[in-house]
Amino acid sequence: MKVHAPGMRIGQYEIAGRPMVGGMGIVYVCRDLEQDRPVALKTFQPRFLPNRAARDRFLREGTHWLDLSAHPHIVRCYEVLHIDPEVYLVLELVAKEQGREDASLRSWLVPGHPLPVEIALLFALQVARGMAHAVATIPGFVHRDLKPENVLVGADRLAGTVSSQTGVNRLRVTDFGLAAVLEEAGSRMQDTGSKEQEAEGAQANVGRTQLTRGVVGTPLYMAPEQWRGEPVGVYTDVYALGCILAEMLTGRRVVEGGTLGVLERAHCAEKRRQLPAGLPRAVEEVVTCCLALEPGARYRSWEEVEEALREVYRSVLRRPAPPVSSAAVLSRGERLAVGWSYSALGASYLDIGKVRIAQSYFEQVRDVAQKESEPLLEADGLNHLGQVHAALGEASQAIACHEQALATACGIREMSVEHSVEWMAGLYSEGIILGSLGNAYADLGDVPRASDCLERALTIARKLGDRHTEGAILGNLGAVQYRRGNMKQAIAYHKQALQVAREVGDRQGEGNALGNLGEVHRKLGDTRQALRLFEQHLKITRQIGDRRGEGTVLGNLGNIYSDLGQREQAIDYYEQALVVTREVGDRRGEGIALTGLGNICKNGGRVWQAIEYYKQALEIDREVGDRRGEGYDLMGLGNAYSDLGDVQRAVGYYEQAGAALEGIGDLMGSASVSFNLALVLVQNGHLARALPHAERAAQVFANIGHVQHARQAQRLVADIRMMAF
Repeated sequence: MKVHAPGMRIGQYEIAGRPMVGGMGIVYVCRDLEQDRPVALKTFQPRFLPNRAARDRFLREGTHWLDLSAHPHIVRCYEVLHIDPEVYLVLELVAKEQGREDASLRSWLVPGHPLPVEIALLFALQVARGMAHAVATIPGFVHRDLKPENVLVGADRLAGTVSSQTGVNRLRVTDFGLAAVLEEAGSRMQDTGSKEQEAEGAQANVGRTQLTRGVVGTPLYMAPEQWRGEPVGVYTDVYALGCILAEMLTGRRVVEGGTLGVLERAHCAEKRRQLPAGLPRAVEEVVTCCLALEPGARYRSWEEVEEALREVYRSVLRRPAPPVSSAAVLSRGERLAVGWSYSALGASYLDIGKVRIAQSYFEQVRDVAQKESEPLLEADGLNHLGQVHAALGEASQAIACHEQALATACGIREMSVEHSVEWMAGLYSEGIILGSLGNAYADLGDVPRASDCLERALTIARKLGDRHTEGAILGNLGAVQYRRGNMKQAIAYHKQALQVAREVGDRQGEGNALGNLGEVHRKLGDTRQALRLFEQHLKITRQIGDRRGEGTVLGNLGNIYSDLGQREQAIDYYEQALVVTREVGDRRGEGIALTGLGNICKNGGRVWQAIEYYKQALEIDREVGDRRGEGYDLMGLGNAYSDLGDVQRAVGYYEQAGAALEGIGDLMGSASVSFNLALVLVQNGHLARALPHAERAAQVFANIGHVQHARQAQRLVADIRMMAF
């Protein structure tokens, strides 16, 4: 069994994004080519399926999941796919809420930030309803590994909360039966709960599913009977729900500890975190009953759990809890779920550089949202369409889409009660859109507006305790300062982004921050420090399997060795980047690597070879619609023909480059073209033609705040006037 790359097919399913590799499994975001719908394909890593017996068990458990059929609070399993020796579950693709790292409940549990009581109760109620359906369909069913990572929070809304358009997110329970498969496979492997691991001081990965003394579970959520090796039942999953509910209400895990011994005592001797003072007594009683030490003291069925949660909701909120979704209401919810899933699939295609395919999905998102009068979904679709235009180098069109999306998100807040569920959803959306809008203004060269949007987005992220988004925005602010030439401030922002990424365990964010710092140090001429940072970034991309990021950093390493004059090493890195980008289907990344090869050949005097690379890159840019890349490759061709003394061709390519970059509003790029065009005209004695281009470059550089470039252009203007008169 191998990890498949984006663009490959598994049966009728085309992989649309990078695989997500977790502790046990691999998940692929795919497009079902026959049904034309987004799906997720889940399989186990090879080490968990070492023999045919385990694979057969996986197929049987997958069939049980199929038997659960459609339910609003269970992730739908469409098919069990067996391509010997590989086995896959074809699952409903649940789109994440905007501003969240992923679709799991874990991404909602920010340490120190309890969820509002209403949301916590409604989340728990949905889990109970999903589990009740599972047990009713498969008598005696036990999940064994109920935890926040196995509860998905969709971007669609629970019918009957506040309104049909906004309300509490709909939850679905996932990974039914997979813990049993791990137990079957693990019985033929070394038990990860070995004596050494169980020792008092031994460290354990307590947040992941594992075998502990031959029993499957995640130590942070394991019931006392699991620790004692006793029979499990509905009461075992009820205990896990109690842990999850307590965590939602406190903002902290119900038990703490880095070793199995500490966690066992915490669960089995009831040494758990206390619930906060001031919590309604009825809520406290539900949690206490779920977490009772002895199974017989807990709720005996999921129907009892559901009834208790409905009663406490009524007593605390003074209104009835939402009923179980009827078929008619669920039909609209399913339509919205498809819309959000289209958004997730489009984002995956955008991530791997298939921009036009992504655009088609985001247009469907917008159409579904407008048909269903769903403003949050419409804002998401418009924002993503703006990102598509940005990827195509169309900054002005990107800004128009983001502005529409922002108006929609702000409208949600204006029509809602402050701090209500829908008000908070609008605020999340507003923050995400402001970040996108800031990036678009940065592409346009409008630094003041870019900074303003990003600062507003940063304020929202911090207000909501959204640390992942905070880190990303800090990195974007650093990039804006980098474009402005303010390297000291850029470093400060990137260091803050690095700190946040490390605090929240965002390895990809950590790598990006290191890469951004490397770019700044390269610009400052500190190539040794840049090299060290890029090498750290490369190490992280390989550790987390980020092949697209690996291709980017390999290109950066090529740039560094080019700066150092070590052309052979530079070429080697560019060629490695080409291999990776072609493997993952990143056409834009492939074009960037070809441009790098063109630059190094040009600087090394191999101008005709450089021209060939620039032309290959240009062909790719036009294929994927990257207008910005097209403009810069045309400028590279102009530079190359200038070196050859072919003024006519050089001027022709510069004029094409200028038109392309001006057309998308890239002021920095078009000013650079004007400067280069003025230089080649001066060198060939065409002073009158050169002067307006030099003056334009000086004016634009000054307007966008690039002081160093503005001074160079102003000196060129002065030299032309001196020579002319």
